[in-house]
Amino acid sequence: MIDDKIINEIVTACIKDARLFSIVEEISKLNKENRLKIRRKASMVLKKEKTVDKEALTFYFVITESNVAEEILRRINNEKTRNA
Repeated sequence: MIDDKIINEIVTACIKDARLFSIVEEISKLNKENRLKIRRKASMVLKKEKTVDKEALTFYFVITESNVAEEILRRINNEKTRNA
């Protein structure tokens, strides 16, 4: 399983940035095969850059893991409920 600290960091980032939230939301709708395709594409695109963005690679690696995107969304919803 992915480190809880990393998941919490992504939750915080998604709360602050709607673009990241929408990416996680879209990934949560995909099946395992399509998640792996996204992971491969992200790796290829990001590795072509002169400076590989390790945070971006980590983000895509983590959210494409089984049930992680769903867990991130659950934690975001819990956070919103607590702050309501």
